[in-house]
Amino acid sequence: MKFFKFFLFVSFISISVFSQTKEQINHLDAYFQKSLNEWQVPGMAIAIVNADSIVFSKGYGFSNIKKNTKVDGNTLFAVASNSKAFTASAIAILVEEGKLHWTDKVIDYLPYFKMYDDYTTQNFTIEDLLCHRSGLVTFSGDLLWYGTTLTAEEIIEAQQYLIPKYDFRTTYGYSNIAFLAAGKIVEKVSGNTWQKFVEQHFLSPLQMNRTLTSTNQLQKTTNVATPYYLENGTNNEVNWVNWDNIAPAGAIISSVNDFSKWLQLNLNEGQLNKTTIFNEKSFRRLTTPHINFEVGKNTENTHFKSYGLGWELQDYAGYKVISHGGGYDGMISKSFFIPEKQLGVVILTNSINWVPSALTNKILDVLLANNFEGNDWSSNYLDYKNEQAKRDSNQQVAIDSLRGKQNNNHLNLIEYTGVFKDKMYGTVTVSIKKDMLHFQMDKTPIFYADLQHWNHHIFTFKFPKELSSLPSGKLWFDLNKEGKVFKLHLDVPNPDFDFTEFEFIKQ
Repeated sequence: MKFFKFFLFVSFISISVFSQTKEQINHLDAYFQKSLNEWQVPGMAIAIVNADSIVFSKGYGFSNIKKNTKVDGNTLFAVASNSKAFTASAIAILVEEGKLHWTDKVIDYLPYFKMYDDYTTQNFTIEDLLCHRSGLVTFSGDLLWYGTTLTAEEIIEAQQYLIPKYDFRTTYGYSNIAFLAAGKIVEKVSGNTWQKFVEQHFLSPLQMNRTLTSTNQLQKTTNVATPYYLENGTNNEVNWVNWDNIAPAGAIISSVNDFSKWLQLNLNEGQLNKTTIFNEKSFRRLTTPHINFEVGKNTENTHFKSYGLGWELQDYAGYKVISHGGGYDGMISKSFFIPEKQLGVVILTNSINWVPSALTNKILDVLLANNFEGNDWSSNYLDYKNEQAKRDSNQQVAIDSLRGKQNNNHLNLIEYTGVFKDKMYGTVTVSIKKDMLHFQMDKTPIFYADLQHWNHHIFTFKFPKELSSLPSGKLWFDLNKEGKVFKLHLDVPNPDFDFTEFEFIKQ
């Protein structure tokens, strides 16, 4: 990829630490550039901090390829789900002020809060919202908020139709909507919007002066990274998508220099520069495991993984690592800190990639175990990703080869048209444009496409290029006994959004 000229600021506590840390930092610096190049990431920024200073802050590559603008420590990226710890900490502040309790019932604050059964609805606590143990699968219901015109209240109420896979409080299942509900409780109790609360209690006192809480604020600032998606070896620009209707789960936009102050606050257990934001008791509760989940293969340095309140928790080489990741349209991020080592790291990138996870492992190897020649995590992750992409491509080729070979017949196109409604989401409209079927998810203006006949009553589609990160999908119709269309189904295979949660009935 491209090369750069940026600043490197290093500070050390003693001569002995300086010698060791300088070697580690130089090794990592070269590895960061290597990883950027092999993944074809347009731009990246990384900061390494201790409790009172920035040890390393550097930009790599480009914030915008066409404009040839380079990344530095002040370049803004979406940090996405790294926002969740801010929301959990906001609740902690309100608990300290005596305005609510962790175990208060959600429905006492949000009467419109509904889950899949009455017991869960009545017993769901604020703490449950913050640790992903609702019984729903990971990302369930995300299509209710992503790019939609639905309000926060409508999203929270609609989740009552989501079908659980697990019993309440037994199994980890990541939920953005739960954090949205937590944010609405912050608003109800404090009398301020979530955005204003975060600004007043975190951003202002920490002097995070470049950190934003909405894409609407981007027009008033500069040095902003452009999101990208790599396709066929080319990085394509992706539009910023507004996340205001899910803000408490992922709306924060920041730089590594600004975000470093947030990490330092947590390294100091709620205090920074003699200012107390939340107390040590709150910090302990936020960073104590509340729900455990499975440790995968090839993790010899990790023995447990869990989720606290707004933070992921695990051990690595004997140390407790507190972290979170963030995935946004065309941007991936990762932050973590290790209290015992007084060490924190934030990694921000402007493409869809696995680099932050790979670099996290590399940084832990080097800084915790002083292991320079261990796993080449970046190359390993890239090999796995390429193998997965090859399998997906072969599968798609096999599917495409069947087009029109099973049943080439279909109804007259006009018979497929109409309005189809799902009780949870709302409506989809199917029409004819330029002699082709066309569909629009009415609550999600960015979700539309022309339909290509595949077999019988099944059609394929590809969303517009600004959604190029999503693969091709299928839309199919069910017919009743009279041979009339009465139901519509959607499926777009991807790890983030489950279109099959919806069942659209013709109106």
